[in-house]
Amino acid sequence: MINKELLFKIAQDYGTPTYIYKLEHIQNNINKLMQYLPTAQILYAVKANPNGAILKFLAQNKVGAEVISMGELQRALAAGLSPENISLDGPRQDPELIEAAIKAGIKWVSLDSMSQWQLWQNFEHSKLKFFIRLNPALDPKTHPHLSTGAAESKFGMTLAETELVAADLKAKGQLAGFHVHAGSQISDFAVYDEVLARLKPLFTKYGGEYINIGGGFHVPDFDFKAFAKIMNDFSDDLGLKIVTEPGRYLVADSGFLLTKVLHSKTGSLNHLICDAGMADLIRPALYNGVHPIKAVSKSENLTLYDVDGPLCENADRLARAVSLPELESGDLLVISQAGAYGFTMSSNYASSFRPAEVVIDNNEIKLVKKRE
Repeated sequence: MINKELLFKIAQDYGTPTYIYKLEHIQNNINKLMQYLPTAQILYAVKANPNGAILKFLAQNKVGAEVISMGELQRALAAGLSPENISLDGPRQDPELIEAAIKAGIKWVSLDSMSQWQLWQNFEHSKLKFFIRLNPALDPKTHPHLSTGAAESKFGMTLAETELVAADLKAKGQLAGFHVHAGSQISDFAVYDEVLARLKPLFTKYGGEYINIGGGFHVPDFDFKAFAKIMNDFSDDLGLKIVTEPGRYLVADSGFLLTKVLHSKTGSLNHLICDAGMADLIRPALYNGVHPIKAVSKSENLTLYDVDGPLCENADRLARAVSLPELESGDLLVISQAGAYGFTMSSNYASSFRPAEVVIDNNEIKLVKKRE
């Protein structure tokens, strides 16, 4: 958490709503991941939070990047991430992006479709290694919008397609391995057992140097010790190296959204109308995402509130039935676990201005993006 003196100072200096990121939290998460998977190649999913200060910090810690767009590729390179530690993933991979990735000298590509592989034939790609993303066609036991490994998902190739491309890449000596990202906020380890059961015959038949297990680790309580045992046993058995692409896990708990109460309304439901809402943090509206919310200064006379945004949308809500002190206009709230898919998914809906972003590094506050 952040002490209230710093929160008051941020509100005074930069206004609200403002996103705040604590770099020490990211460092702790990197350390934990490396503790349990010490030989794994970590590729940060830039989509989770592409803030330049965070990308530079990750580059300093020798973390690589997983990018899915031209903008993410440019941001990763500008932040100093080595092209040797960048993988191009995702459904896009159009000619312009492919050309830019080749020119940059990236190391890996994860193929999401047969169509992508056919398009790559128009480019000189002999120096690249390719993962094939398999759609495992399973139930990831998470929110439908996050179930990227479900059979009806748009992501990955069927088993038959995977085998066709694998045979081609093996013959060319360019098969890095196989890739599955089953979904996000995964907490049921039976999902990983199913994924590995689908991948083992592919590695046995076609070989490969790496298993790319994607990311999607449940925040805040993912059991990395148990996960590491599953992955290390599998990789050791087949002589594979592990690649993982965490986004949320590395940055979610580093982020806080500071917001101010504009109005308090009482009735059958008590409402706090805040200056932050779905234009700033859309996860509660989009995914039913739950974020811890606390009052910055008050602690007495607890009341149940819905915490709402300022827009004319019934879905413009940050939380429902949260126990908070009796609050009034001008009081501050801090929303935790907001470092992933927060600002990066914000919008100008209703001509809203997107918030400022600040970084806290050793208790020093740095403005890294001005409020619009």
